[in-house]
Amino acid sequence: MTNKVYQVPYGTKDILPGEMKTRRGIENAIINVFDKWGYDEVKTPDFEYVDTFGAAGAKGDFRFFDRSNNLLALRNDMTAPIARLTATRLQGGEKIKRLCYLANLYRYEEIQAGRQCEFEQAGVEMLGASGAAADAEVIVLAAEALQAAGLQKFAISLGHVDFINGLAEEAGFDAAQLQQLKDCLRRHDAVGIQQMADAMENIRPEIKQLFADFLFLQGGIELLDKVAAIVTNAKCQGALNDLRKIYKLVEAYGAAGYLSFDLGLYRSLDYYTGMLFEVYLPEMGYPVAGGGRYDKMMQRFGLECLATGFAVGVD
Repeated sequence: MTNKVYQVPYGTKDILPGEMKTRRGIENAIINVFDKWGYDEVKTPDFEYVDTFGAAGAKGDFRFFDRSNNLLALRNDMTAPIARLTATRLQGGEKIKRLCYLANLYRYEEIQAGRQCEFEQAGVEMLGASGAAADAEVIVLAAEALQAAGLQKFAISLGHVDFINGLAEEAGFDAAQLQQLKDCLRRHDAVGIQQMADAMENIRPEIKQLFADFLFLQGGIELLDKVAAIVTNAKCQGALNDLRKIYKLVEAYGAAGYLSFDLGLYRSLDYYTGMLFEVYLPEMGYPVAGGGRYDKMMQRFGLECLATGFAVGVD
């Protein structure tokens, strides 16, 4: 039997002296960028009442009971704790709040490249801000944070939840079919999406083909014009217009060279309501950063508040 005294728990790792020095430099560089943009750093507890995470909670949570039999969870995401903090502690002051963090998170994962059970994120949340200007700001801030960490060659893929919802609406999908579609997009399941397209009846061939190509609707600004000429659904058109506005603002910041569109992009957390994005490096097959708009999260804490943000994986 292996002596566990000499081992770290599954999904965790030691950080050795040389690596720790490099890591601290990256952390400081990223936080300094957030500070320069006017984001105030906050810290929340490593564990919260499990209800805090709501739909963001998952079967991969690390959960435990305290001595009063309250069910707690190690935080698996920072957006929900910051939403709680804002709703309960920061209701006064400026209408738009810019907050940032550097924190360890915990999710039980099957260990593979880029995934650990304990991992570190740095990120920002802009609360109380609506529209493309706020979304463009967090995208450009993500790019600048990665540059400060020493990365230059990366790509930002930008999508929109309402394009997915609108196309499903145009196809006449019910709630269960919409969830099935989102699950397929999340898993990059081209076969599953093709099967859904094949089963469609009484629908325009152009829309059916869009579904079949969902995972491949990627490209530059010309992609938006091409797709806009096909779809008639108001949500789809609204999403495409929103993406155009975001692109023009990112272009004004001088960061459009990093940006491309992925209309089939859907992230693992279900609280996104508008634009969403992921950042990729050429040598890695998983996103190193990502985020999006989440306008309904704060309602769970009794506060109507639009919001957008992102996180970058420090590891």
